[in-house]
Amino acid sequence: MGVNGQTSRSEASRARILASATKFFAEKGLDGARVDEIAEDSGINKRMIYSYFGSKEDLYREVLLRNYESIFDSCKNAFNLNDDPKANITRAVREYFYFLARNPSFVRLSSWEALNRGRSAEKVLPKFNDLIELEFDAILKDAINQKVIKPDVDIHQVVLSVQALCLTYFNRREIIQPFWNKNMLSEEMLELRLKHILDLLFNGILKHREDEV
Repeated sequence: MGVNGQTSRSEASRARILASATKFFAEKGLDGARVDEIAEDSGINKRMIYSYFGSKEDLYREVLLRNYESIFDSCKNAFNLNDDPKANITRAVREYFYFLARNPSFVRLSSWEALNRGRSAEKVLPKFNDLIELEFDAILKDAINQKVIKPDVDIHQVVLSVQALCLTYFNRREIIQPFWNKNMLSEEMLELRLKHILDLLFNGILKHREDEV
């Protein structure tokens, strides 16, 4: 087998491991998941798992990293500085919201990580903080220059609010669902929730005529 063939096989093996690891870490958390069950599910022996990732903790962090990379990439691709600032923000929030809708495993991973006081996320997230701030900062500055949003908007508070408004809908769904007559994951309900989030967000940061008085 040539080098390219070995590389492809290695990448395929890593992908299978990460897929199985995501499933078990989401179901049981870092402490509850076992490398044995990840190996059995992925069809990759334990020795190779440790060879690829080093330890169970490192494998868990890699799972988190891949998810955060996907979120960042999808939100970044939503930005177009030649477009209207409000349209940019709307697309970015929509991308994040529907990433959560499509990835219930990540929602559960986030809950486990919160229970564990962010001990793994704190080693993964710093590399994204500056990138996220730079991306949003460019959009917000453009919006301020166009007098679309208030000049004193705190980017950290905006990002935190969006994250909380979106994530809570999914990680509290099982608790809230019994009180609602409609499926919270239906297309109708997802769009209603997203519209509500955007309404709250824009009513908080958009510049209104009375602000100019």
